[in-house]
Amino acid sequence: MKSRILIPTLVLMAIVLASCGPAELSKQDGHISHPISAEKQMAVAVFDGPVLTDFDLSRLKRLAAESLRRSAGTIEVVIRSNAQEESSAQAFASQVVTVLKREGVGLVDAKVQISESGDGSATVRVPVWTAVVPECGTFDRGLNPDHDNAPHSNWGCSIQRNTALMLQNPADLIRARESTGRDANRSSDVLAKYGRGEATASKPESKTAGSTSDVGGSGGSK
Repeated sequence: MKSRILIPTLVLMAIVLASCGPAELSKQDGHISHPISAEKQMAVAVFDGPVLTDFDLSRLKRLAAESLRRSAGTIEVVIRSNAQEESSAQAFASQVVTVLKREGVGLVDAKVQISESGDGSATVRVPVWTAVVPECGTFDRGLNPDHDNAPHSNWGCSIQRNTALMLQNPADLIRARESTGRDANRSSDVLAKYGRGEATASKPESKTAGSTSDVGGSGGSK
């Protein structure tokens, strides 16, 4: 009689344990359920010719700063001009490029487009990296843990969103930065001295590290 009862009990326990298996990883890990990435976008500004005003210079410098911070490629400068004003348009293009170069930007591609409707304006397109952040505040699975014992669907979203928004250069989300060019020989020398307990300064030091016997000064008995 006992064996007949034992078999259904074991079957029931197996079903319960099977239903308590590991939850889908995307529900447990906020990095997966709320991914962050970066995409290329274009910051665009139009400047009326034939010369840059003080206000134009301020705008152009801000564009250059954004390019230095999160550049995604070559800056494009397009001057629209008619055939009669081509020389003036060339001078305006040179002025815009000079300001950008002076601010320290990299590659700049400038050209003059000739057309009957050309008004001498300059369009500056600055490709930049922009963070793609998740939208938080959704609770598709409710606030209470489900049968998978997973947290609510908004769990971890704010951390992911804030991390992406605080990045100086969103391109760091998709690729590593270039090497800083650190002197490998110097680094190896400093680490070796540090391991031996020696001074690691670049210049020779007149004083060496104190020893245990030096602690306490000369006030002791002789």
